[in-house]
Amino acid sequence: MTAAAERHRRGESGVLRVGFEASGAGELTTRARAEFARRHPGVRVAPKRYDWGQEAAALRDGLTDVAFVWLPHDLAGLHAEVVHSEPRVVGLPSGHPLVGRSGVSVLDVRDEPLMWTERAPREWVDWWAVNPRPDGSSPHWVPTNDNVEEMLEQVAEGSAICFAPSGMAQYYARPDHSWVPLTDAEPLRTVLARVDGADNARGRGFAEVVRELASEAGALSDE
Repeated sequence: MTAAAERHRRGESGVLRVGFEASGAGELTTRARAEFARRHPGVRVAPKRYDWGQEAAALRDGLTDVAFVWLPHDLAGLHAEVVHSEPRVVGLPSGHPLVGRSGVSVLDVRDEPLMWTERAPREWVDWWAVNPRPDGSSPHWVPTNDNVEEMLEQVAEGSAICFAPSGMAQYYARPDHSWVPLTDAEPLRTVLARVDGADNARGRGFAEVVRELASEAGALSDE
């Protein structure tokens, strides 16, 4: 029993809960979980999917041990480091006239109804919406959504468009939905965040794995 308790304290056994939303940090999310599980066979890695902007709250509430968090976000009280960056895309219904273009500007879709959510902080919503726009205009807001599935359903039916990270073009491919690069929007940065305490050895070990993989990909920087 003493040996088992010591393995648990060192993070060599138990469960590691990894939070993310939508496509997380893309391929890095899946690779890191697999590599951590390989190095720590005594630990079960449990992916925990959250809705818009809820990952940091889950960390503070003790619902997850480590999380990939999309910026901008309030990271007060959390240890965080940027591990991933990717350009943004616009999601369009398949019959939209801009489908098939190599890229579009924010101003090309200035008058399009845009999906948004009340679940995330307003700063987060405005950043995703590029609000205000480069010409000073505001987005044409439409009814809200609570998660990525609701968002994509409304885009597919032609009710609105959405802005998203480019990884969603791979992870959320649908025949009634198209993704086009957004050429003049700031790229998404994703941090790996955790509550840094003596009882989170598994979280620190996972962060080491993510740091190594991100460094190999040339995507690591400090937040």
